[in-house]
Amino acid sequence: MPANNIEIKEAREDGVVINPGWGPVEVKGKDGRASSVVFKRCVSVFGSDGKFAPKYDDSERVEIPASKVIFAIGQKIEWGSLLDGIALEKGRGNGPIAEKYTYQTNIEDIFVGGDVLTGPKFAIDAIAQGHAASDSIHRFVQHGHMTIGMNKKEFISIDTDDLLIDSYDNAGREEPMMSSEIDHFGFKDPALTLTEEQVRKETARCLGCGATIVDTNKCIGCGVCTTKCVFDAIHLTRDFPEASKMVVAEDKFKHILPYAAKRAAKIVFTKPKDNA
Repeated sequence: MPANNIEIKEAREDGVVINPGWGPVEVKGKDGRASSVVFKRCVSVFGSDGKFAPKYDDSERVEIPASKVIFAIGQKIEWGSLLDGIALEKGRGNGPIAEKYTYQTNIEDIFVGGDVLTGPKFAIDAIAQGHAASDSIHRFVQHGHMTIGMNKKEFISIDTDDLLIDSYDNAGREEPMMSSEIDHFGFKDPALTLTEEQVRKETARCLGCGATIVDTNKCIGCGVCTTKCVFDAIHLTRDFPEASKMVVAEDKFKHILPYAAKRAAKIVFTKPKDNA
């Protein structure tokens, strides 16, 4: 069910009874009005490809009395005359087929994104696709390459079953408390801010999952990575502090310049050895 825990909690507080896992079969009526709805058991929601493809068990049914029936059946694409004379390749649900990163269709000057491409999804996903498609459109009209230099923004989740540490922070997100003084039927948000304890739990999430290993044959200890990590998750430690003298970056020239002058003088005034 596409709802978060707070929405479900508020609905139940308002007296809504939630019965997930059923699909409508028919609406029965009496004297021209709805009298009940027959449902059948839903055994699975998504197909093997991850797409919405519910399956039902017709042998298990339930009939619920009803005086009013509201159908929330989602949405469909209505092209109208927009594509008349255009051989746009379409797929499931009469939706367009587009390239994964450029959002370009088989018609080279048509780019798509949002619900018409993905089906019902979050608004922020549609906005992100709009940004990516606009970049592709710019490349297309400027006769540029469609993918060279493109940030594909791929995110590959780590395998939490094969971590290099004994434990992994998989606790759920902290949820704010709800104010009892604010009417839930109004427009003012009854959600409160997180408590100090909740904030500490959220900010204490581990950013070092142990899945990253430094190749000591390539790392020269320059420390640039520590300055570039916006999460401050990378730190350098000295296993043998006695083997080197470290100074802060602001004072580096106090030590570099004398050494450079000494080396230059040595090079200039040292006589070359007679190889003979």
